Amino acid sequence: MLTQPVTVVPLPAPADTVTTKRQPAWPDRLWLLPVLVTAVLGLWRASSIDLWWDELSTIDIARRPFSGIIATAGNVDAVHTVYYLFMHVWIILFGASPTSVRLPSVIAMCGATACTAVIAEKLFDKRIGLTAAMIFALIPGVARYAEEARSYGFVVLGASAAFVLLLRALEQPSSRRWKIYGAVLALTGALNLIALMAVAGHAVAVLMKARAESDDRATRRRGYLKPFALAVGAAVLIDLPVIILGAFEADSQLGDLSRATVSDLPSMWKDIGNSAPFSLLVLLALPLLLAHRKRGPELTILVSATFPVVALWFVSLFGVGFDSFARYLLFVLPVWAIAIAVAVDRLWPKRKAALIAVILVTAIAVTYDQLQIHGHLSHFKYDYPGASVLPEDYSAAAAIIHANYKAGDAGTFGQSVHIELGVNEYLPADEQLSDIFTQRTDAQENSLTPAYCTSTEACVDKAPDRVWMLETGFVAPYAVERADWALALMLQYRTVQVWHVWGVTVTLLERR
Repeated sequence: MLTQPVTVVPLPAPADTVTTKRQPAWPDRLWLLPVLVTAVLGLWRASSIDLWWDELSTIDIARRPFSGIIATAGNVDAVHTVYYLFMHVWIILFGASPTSVRLPSVIAMCGATACTAVIAEKLFDKRIGLTAAMIFALIPGVARYAEEARSYGFVVLGASAAFVLLLRALEQPSSRRWKIYGAVLALTGALNLIALMAVAGHAVAVLMKARAESDDRATRRRGYLKPFALAVGAAVLIDLPVIILGAFEADSQLGDLSRATVSDLPSMWKDIGNSAPFSLLVLLALPLLLAHRKRGPELTILVSATFPVVALWFVSLFGVGFDSFARYLLFVLPVWAIAIAVAVDRLWPKRKAALIAVILVTAIAVTYDQLQIHGHLSHFKYDYPGASVLPEDYSAAAAIIHANYKAGDAGTFGQSVHIELGVNEYLPADEQLSDIFTQRTDAQENSLTPAYCTSTEACVDKAPDRVWMLETGFVAPYAVERADWALALMLQYRTVQVWHVWGVTVTLLERR
C-alpha cells in the first residue's frame, strides 16, 4: 500500500517565545570609552609633572608608621587621616614614585566616570548617561586631580558612588541597601567633610520618589524618608571624630585665610572644573533644568549642582575663611556633566547628533586648559585658572645637587619644609640632605613642621664642610635665610657657586 509523504509544517511559536537575533554587546559597553579617556588624561605626563606642596605632604605623612599618622592627626590634617592610612599601605606595596603615588587618584576618577554614567542612566537614559560620562572625562579638573597624590579623586568617587547607591535603594528599598549607602557616605565624609553637602541633592531625590510612590504620608515616611534620615544620621555620627578634630584644627589651618566676598562666587565657579569655558557651559545648562523644575530628576541634578557651591561660599562670607577652596567642591563635577547632557537633550530631544556635538564642543572648549594643567610645574596652579603660588622646580634643583654632590653634604632650606621635602624626593636615597638647623624632624614632632635648633652657633659648628643652601625665589644668597642663620653661615662659610632654577635659588657653601 502506497502512502503519501507527510510534510511537517512547524507551528508558529507563541509571541512570548519568539527569539530575536541577539544584538551586539558593544553598545552596552560604550561607557568604557569615557573611562579610558579619563585614564589617558589622568596619566598624561603623570611621571614628569613635578610633585608640589600638598603631594609632598602626602608622601611625608604616609611614610610614617600607623601610630605616627594617628598622632599627627591630633595636631594637623585630621581630615586627611583616612587617605594617609591608605597611602601608607600603597607606598609600602608600590613605592613612592610620582606615577605610583598618583595612580590611586587616577583609578578613583575612572570609577567616578563610570558612576556618572550610571547616575545619568538611572535618572534619565543610556544616551544621556554615556554623554555625561564623556563630558565628565573631558573636564580639565578631573584630569588635574586624577594625577594628584591627594584625596580629591577618592572624594569624587565616594560622592558619586553614594549617589548610585541611593538610587538603587530608592529602586528597591531594603535595610541592606540603605546601610551600604550610609557606609559609603560616611567614608566620603571622612575623606572630605564638605562632600557631605551632596546630601542636599540626595534629599530631593528621596522626596520626589516618596511623593511619586504614595500619597500616604506614613507610607512615605516608613519606605523612604525614615531610612534615608537614619543612613545620613549614622554617617554623620561615624564622622563625628573627624568633625571634632577638624573643628579644633580649623584655626591653625584656615584661621589666617581671608573670608569670601560677593565677587568670589563667580571666580570660584570657574575654578571648580579648572576651566572657564566649561563653567560657562554649565551656567548655560542650568536654566534649562530650572525650566523643568517640576520633574524630579531635573530638580535633583539642579540642587546637586548648585547647593554645595553656594552653601560653602555663603559659609565663607560669614564664618571660616577659605582661600581657593574650589578643589574641595570637585564632587559636583559629575552632576555638572549630567546637567549639560540633560540640557542638550531637552533642546533637541532624542537626537544623537546633538549629544555628540556637545561632546565635541566640550573637547574643543577645554583643550587650552588641558594643556595648561599638564605642564611641568602646573600643579602649583592648584586652582587654575584662578589663584596660584610661585612654582618651585624641585627636580631641577635636585639635578644640580646630584651632579655636584659629595658624601657628607648637608643642607639648609630657609625654613621651607616644602623645598626640603621636594628636593630630597628627587635625590637618590644615599644623597639625602639633612637640615643643619633642624633639631627634631616634622615626623618626630608629629606635625608638618620641624623643631629648629635653639643655638644657631652650635648647629653651624656641628655642620659638615659643605652645605647646600636652598631658598625660595630668584634671589641673592641669604636673601630669605633667617637673619641669625645667615650671619652664622657667612662667618664660617664661603660661597662656591650659585644656581637659579624656577622658584629656587641653589647655593653651594664651603667652610672657610
